[in-house]
Amino acid sequence: MRRIILRRRMCRMVAFIPLLAVLLLALPARAGVIVDSDLTPEQAIEANQPPDTPRDVLRQLTVVPVQYYGFDDMPHQGQVVVHKALAEDIRRVFEVILATSFPIESILPIAHPLIQAKGPYGLSSDTNNTSAYVWRPITGGGAVSLHALGLAIDINSRLNPYRKGDLILPPGAVYDPAKPGTLTPDCPVVLEFKRLGWEWGGDWAAKGKVDFMHFQKIPAELAPWAKGYGR
Repeated sequence: MRRIILRRRMCRMVAFIPLLAVLLLALPARAGVIVDSDLTPEQAIEANQPPDTPRDVLRQLTVVPVQYYGFDDMPHQGQVVVHKALAEDIRRVFEVILATSFPIESILPIAHPLIQAKGPYGLSSDTNNTSAYVWRPITGGGAVSLHALGLAIDINSRLNPYRKGDLILPPGAVYDPAKPGTLTPDCPVVLEFKRLGWEWGGDWAAKGKVDFMHFQKIPAELAPWAKGYGR
């Protein structure tokens, strides 16, 4: 009962979180931030890409530096590669993530050497990394994913798995709403994404699957462009 009350209080705090985050952003800088990723735009966007990656897509991406608390309770800096049109949304969501101390394992661009080491072009299901852009097909299909256009982000995938029938990704992942870093319907992170017009894969049960890690958004002005890629 106490946990439910605390969660409700946190949800009511969401309206005040952006201002609170501005104040908190200064704290890690004084305490010392652990820099997990500090790639240049060329390294984060251009490097280690599959040969068929369209230049049209790469030109529309940007690198957003973000701060967050890891599971070590220490402040970290990572980088999110995302479509330029969604950069401000990502900044706002991470204000909430920082202000609520929502823990994240790591936030490394797919081009980062540590991610590349996990598989060809960084494609591996065995990861708990939080990232947005990656040139790849949609799970279970041939069309490109919205991740391939920089219009989606996955958060703490091992805690927030994809499930469709017997298929679970990452393999062996377990969804436990009681664990820190897990996304739930009343989580301030989920609420902020939705406030900004993003769709959450945790709401997809009617489609015969759930994708708790996944958020996506196609801004109206990008709809014709995304449609050109089958989205």
